[in-house]
Amino acid sequence: MFLSCEALPFGNSSSQSWHISDSGKAKLAVALLGVHVDRAGGWDSIEREALSLAPLYFWEQGYRVVNTGEQPEFVAKIQIRERDFNLGWRSKKSLSIEVSIWLYEEQASSTVPLTIATTTIEQKLPMAVGRITSTSDQSFSSSQTLGRMLSKAIREAVRKLSAGRR
Repeated sequence: MFLSCEALPFGNSSSQSWHISDSGKAKLAVALLGVHVDRAGGWDSIEREALSLAPLYFWEQGYRVVNTGEQPEFVAKIQIRERDFNLGWRSKKSLSIEVSIWLYEEQASSTVPLTIATTTIEQKLPMAVGRITSTSDQSFSSSQTLGRMLSKAIREAVRKLSAGRR
């Protein structure tokens, strides 16, 4: 039996929602240095999606992502990698998301913008890293795969950060 693209299930969907309120316990501030996607072709939409989802996943873990004008306690960077490889006669994908978190230390003064201090921060070892890997037929082109793995990577990084701060 042969299947075409039209025979694939089209009713497969899932949903998530967040309610973000300023009231409640104070959240630690984290600035997102950016998302870097290492993938052949079509990476810009994955980068934009990860940038829009990351603040929500950080919020779930008790951190709020701040703009570059505000002073964060931490800075984070997200690295997304997708590789194709052959396993016998089959083509597989290796997926990984790595979230690195550094303590934001003012190197010179409070007038140094975060974008300039970024290079100094990234030269140091991070305080915490969360890394999730997967080998499958799926791709980051699936929002469900990207969201699930990004959420887990952020949760692992924050868990390690919290364990190290105790």
